[in-house]
Amino acid sequence: MGNGLARACRHSSALHVLLVASVWALWCPPLSTQESASSQWSVRTVDHVSGEPLSGVALSLPDLRINALTNRSGVATFPTTTLDSVRVMATRIGYHSLDTVVAVPSEGSMATLVLRRSPVTLAALTVRSEQAAASSLELARQIFEREVVVGAIGVTQAEVKAVPAIAEADVFRSLESFSGVTSTNDFGSEIFLRGGDFDQLAVFLDGAPVFGPHHMFGMFGLFNPDAIGSVEFFKGSIPARYGGSLSGVMSAQHRTRSGSGLGVSGGLSMLGLRVAARGPVPWSDGSWLIAGRRATTDVTGIAMPYSFHDLNLGTWSYLGEEHRLGWSLLASQDHFALELDHLGESLDSEWGNLVSSLTWSWVPNNRTNSDLTVYFSNYDATVSVGNEGTRPSTRNRIGARGVRGQLTIRGERIGVRVGARAEVGPVSLLASGPGAYIESQVSDSYRHGSLFAEVERWIGRLRLAPGFRIGAEGTGSRSFLEPRLSGRLHIGAVALSASLDRAYQFLSAVRDDRYIVPGPPMWSLRTAGLPASVADGISLAVDARPGETWTGSGGFWVRQFGDNPRWRPDSARDLSALEFHDGHALGWDVSIQRHKGLLRGWASYQWAKVAFRDQEGGEYMPHWDRRHEVDVTLQLGEVSGWSASLRTRIASGTPFWIPAGYYHGLTYDPTIYTLGLGSPGNLPRGLGYSGESFTILSGTQGRLPYYARLDVSIRHSFRWRGWKIEPFLSVPNILGRRNVYLYWSTPSIQGNPQRVTLTPYGQIPTFPFIGIDFRF
Repeated sequence: MGNGLARACRHSSALHVLLVASVWALWCPPLSTQESASSQWSVRTVDHVSGEPLSGVALSLPDLRINALTNRSGVATFPTTTLDSVRVMATRIGYHSLDTVVAVPSEGSMATLVLRRSPVTLAALTVRSEQAAASSLELARQIFEREVVVGAIGVTQAEVKAVPAIAEADVFRSLESFSGVTSTNDFGSEIFLRGGDFDQLAVFLDGAPVFGPHHMFGMFGLFNPDAIGSVEFFKGSIPARYGGSLSGVMSAQHRTRSGSGLGVSGGLSMLGLRVAARGPVPWSDGSWLIAGRRATTDVTGIAMPYSFHDLNLGTWSYLGEEHRLGWSLLASQDHFALELDHLGESLDSEWGNLVSSLTWSWVPNNRTNSDLTVYFSNYDATVSVGNEGTRPSTRNRIGARGVRGQLTIRGERIGVRVGARAEVGPVSLLASGPGAYIESQVSDSYRHGSLFAEVERWIGRLRLAPGFRIGAEGTGSRSFLEPRLSGRLHIGAVALSASLDRAYQFLSAVRDDRYIVPGPPMWSLRTAGLPASVADGISLAVDARPGETWTGSGGFWVRQFGDNPRWRPDSARDLSALEFHDGHALGWDVSIQRHKGLLRGWASYQWAKVAFRDQEGGEYMPHWDRRHEVDVTLQLGEVSGWSASLRTRIASGTPFWIPAGYYHGLTYDPTIYTLGLGSPGNLPRGLGYSGESFTILSGTQGRLPYYARLDVSIRHSFRWRGWKIEPFLSVPNILGRRNVYLYWSTPSIQGNPQRVTLTPYGQIPTFPFIGIDFRF
């Protein structure tokens, strides 16, 4: 009762602060910003197809520190200058941003800029944003101008390939190299953000949720790097238009631009082959995409029969001057089969995704645009052990169907974005019987509806952005309110930002909290009677953008978690072992990035502390609590066709539970073939029997030794008959350091209580990967 009252008070206080700040921001008159009235030369903007003038184009002259909007005639005027030429950046929704240098015309004359149409992407609420980004600097600027929240970054395809690969370039592993992002081991590309677990990062592809975003038990990301154009990444502070996750959002977009002709790219690595083809749509100013990937561990000779494949399809077309229609599909499948003995018994694991979205965008003018997205996302995962006909199995299925719509009205000093989302679909977690990975029978329908609003107001140099998301979750007949408030003060090349937010989550993965068993994520819906997870956070940041080469940032954050699910099964592996824990996390990080020049890259340091409290009141550190982490990625540009990159990471060890001893009984272990009374089959595989020893974990935690790894990659680029060929050599852990993955515990032969011996098992050793990328 006391905890509930405290949470209600916090909720009420946050809402009160948000409402007061919102009303003040909307009605407070803006500070006076007088600009020079002298108009000595002009810039005119026109459409590249029709030649018609374009009104409402945002023009920025960084050399003169002047911003202006074109009028109805497509013209903006500027004061006289002693410069012979100036840099002009032009931005208008529905058109590619233009960054060029123009000769200053004589007094009374006019320079003309021609803008080309582009796919419509989500614009900022005010007209100061830029459109599609072709480089890391442009994408960083676009997101920084569009999003007021703390911790929003973007990653381009070039940055994905800059990180030395394990077998091949990977979107998720590239994100791990940026500040504020934590990973726990070499074998997983799962991302931990701002103190939250891996399942508290929501992943979207073209607006549709993706529930199984990894391949190979989490070792590789789901997205084919040749099919993805860019990724937007929100750490901790999440815009109101997103919802359903506590710690972050990863929103990926397919590549939609291919130039005027056919384009082909791909690669061949030690794991498999990937190919992507793009081209123009002949009947409209649009494009299409087909991409596929097939990988298997059989190529490397590893005694672990594993294969996966994925397929990406998409088409984007303009329907007249104001409308655009885009459709995309992602299909993936993973299969792992390990023969356990000569009797035909095996450990099998399969999972796959089928995700598709259809988006209609309407842009009647430069100040208004709307989007409507209809999508479905199917996820199906199975883990089974034993003979083909009798082995126990667990199956997880999600079939989400949803629609999301939003309307954006943009002004010079104020803007509003409103929208709604509805999502329904079955969620089931079903076991065939005893000995299954998760012995549960849970099936329900997920019903979710929400409304959101985002407001942005310029008050002099201050951007204030209140917002909220309100809705209901039908499974437990629960309603929720997620207030958000962000602000940013611009002081020259420096910006100070702050965010306050609350988030709820109803769908979570079920995974052993202490024994990390490789396998596909198994999702469970918080049914009636079970609480929803909640997180409250405050984030502060300082961003510096002194020029076109360097950017830097520093941030501090605090988060409070409530009712986070933790699964700690012992002999019974069902959801009765599910507990709900409260926790807190805080940290700070600094980073710097060089975007241009022969040597590019980024470096960061972060400190973080995460702690939770179990139902008995005991405090513990989750396995992703990594206190210190230094991450540096450098890329040396092409010199005579040769290029190189490296990534080094030094971090403190992660926590683990120290074994206290052993007991004799039943537990889950897929490698154990149970024998009873001298004959097989008395108990199914995966269950122990009398006389078998199993680990008992103590309430004491230790920490693995510090982690250090240096990865190096070398590429050589050459052209052959119109193709660009890039063979590469990538070597992870080139120094051969043995980083500890886990301690394997074994009981002593004699003794009561039994003593435990811990044997370290290493992570990825030095292993060269060779491959070849190609592009036409």
